[in-house]
Amino acid sequence: MATQLLWTLGLGVLVVWAVRTWIQYSALTGKAYIRRLRGLTTFFANVSYVSAVLRSSSTLCLGHSQIWFNIRRWYETSGWDVSAAISLFPRVKVTYFVSDPTLSKEITSSRTEYPKSTEQYDVLRFFGRNIVTEEGEEWKKYKKICAPAFSERNNRLVWDYTLRIISDFFEEVWLLDKVPNDTEVVIEDFKIPSTQFTLRILVAAAFGQLLPWKNVNTSYTSFSNPSPEIKLPTEAETLGPENQTVVTSSEELAIEEIFEIISQDLVLKLVIPDWLLRNAEWAFMPFGNLRNRAIKVRKAFEGLKLYMQNIITARTNGITSSDSSLLPSDSGKGADLFSNLIEANENDGALDDGQVWDPELGEYVDADAYKSLGNRTKTADNANTKLTDVELMGNIFIFLLGGHETTAHTVCYALALLALYQDEQEKLFQHIISVCPDGQMPTYEDLPRLTRTMAVMQETLRLYPPVIGIPKKAANDTSFTTKNPITEEKLTIPIEKGTQFVLHVLGAHYWNDPTRFNPDRFMPGSNWPRDAFLPFSAGARSCLGKRFAEVESVAIISLLILKYKVRVKEEEQFKNETFEERKERVLNTENGITLTPVRVPLVFTQRE
Repeated sequence: MATQLLWTLGLGVLVVWAVRTWIQYSALTGKAYIRRLRGLTTFFANVSYVSAVLRSSSTLCLGHSQIWFNIRRWYETSGWDVSAAISLFPRVKVTYFVSDPTLSKEITSSRTEYPKSTEQYDVLRFFGRNIVTEEGEEWKKYKKICAPAFSERNNRLVWDYTLRIISDFFEEVWLLDKVPNDTEVVIEDFKIPSTQFTLRILVAAAFGQLLPWKNVNTSYTSFSNPSPEIKLPTEAETLGPENQTVVTSSEELAIEEIFEIISQDLVLKLVIPDWLLRNAEWAFMPFGNLRNRAIKVRKAFEGLKLYMQNIITARTNGITSSDSSLLPSDSGKGADLFSNLIEANENDGALDDGQVWDPELGEYVDADAYKSLGNRTKTADNANTKLTDVELMGNIFIFLLGGHETTAHTVCYALALLALYQDEQEKLFQHIISVCPDGQMPTYEDLPRLTRTMAVMQETLRLYPPVIGIPKKAANDTSFTTKNPITEEKLTIPIEKGTQFVLHVLGAHYWNDPTRFNPDRFMPGSNWPRDAFLPFSAGARSCLGKRFAEVESVAIISLLILKYKVRVKEEEQFKNETFEERKERVLNTENGITLTPVRVPLVFTQRE
């Protein structure tokens, strides 16, 4: 009887929901502007946890893959640069996907009117609140302290560490000058060494610590004709963490293992409750592989927390472990990101470059310009905003998470594109040797002159931005106007408070022969649409690490192309493929923490 009653109640609730949903859906799709902009209809919305986990490309949920696979289809159907995606559960709602550059600029420039939709980022509070997960006064507090950490001193340190780390890699892993010049270095998946590069650069520039190349995983590497006296690492010596035995409570993980595990299995931390993860040994006993992965993820996060706690304790006690004395320039001690963050926290974010904090804008501005504005409203930002150790740890973690994969995958895509487009690779090589003649190493002072390397990076980011959708929401009832790029017709759309937006980065980047790899579009003197380029977002909430990433990427790409010629690995099963088929295969993409290349097999040959 009770079971029958429950079934009856459940069916009644389902019927009521279905009727209500149909009424709401009919009312929404009956609006003229929705019919004009109509895009996809899904069950779950973009902000739901289901879409975050599944990243579906089906009509089940509006996940990240939908944003990738529908690069322009939504807009080409309607002719507009705004698409209205409708979701049904738990209630009918509309999410606007925006690729209109004028409207994107309006949204990113009006932080209070269109704040970041932070609900999707709550899961990133593993170690504490941070600049990515917060909005409003809390966000301004974090930006005030964190922005000064990304200083010019740190940029120079990034450059110098990158040169040192990549040069050591050439010598110790690719055996530069130890193998014949015509030896080919065969890489089964270039994504692996690119993540090894950026991890070491990040740890060095963030904490002042150099990770050795000894015993690094090189199972993805082989040589075409190595000298018999060269001993290559065996597979057993280079196994990655996914093939190692389960970590027990008495074992400690190295920082490299920690980041490899987090990169591979962050999703387990997102979806498995903490109480279950703490008891993974017995909770997942029947599932051997899942059990091992869950234990490793738990140990990785425990190890990272201990690692950051130890560094905070050491730095606040005046103890450093910087290896800056080994760098090729006078980068100096205390320039690493964490030291800068500690210093900014102690000094309440004060800068030594003549800029002051504007609490209303949430930005650092010129001191004289700030004074000319007259008295500003005194807010909590004007008071001391020193961060707690938990907040320091939360923010340094988000910098590590954001700075590791994003640059690694950008470099991987860039080398894949250069391997496919040999003419562009030759142009880049000629440009680099014009800046660095006789094979000399580029210096930080050469950075502004390496314009084609920067253009290659920017064109790569246009085609394969790490973050393909930026969530925003309306803080109040408002309206916006968009223009059809074909007919020039304008359309005004009423917006209710709480309406969700997604700045569709890929859609915004779809301009001027959009599928062609053409770095010339970003060369000095070219007239490219700057408001339609959003790989680092825009406005007050644009990425603090933008310059860090640019310096690192330009240095890595320049050194690789200066020393090696790269091509796509020939494989028997693909011998009859066309160029377009090869391009699709090599640039095949999936969604991880960021946009991720699936497998990029490349061959590097030392230049004469």
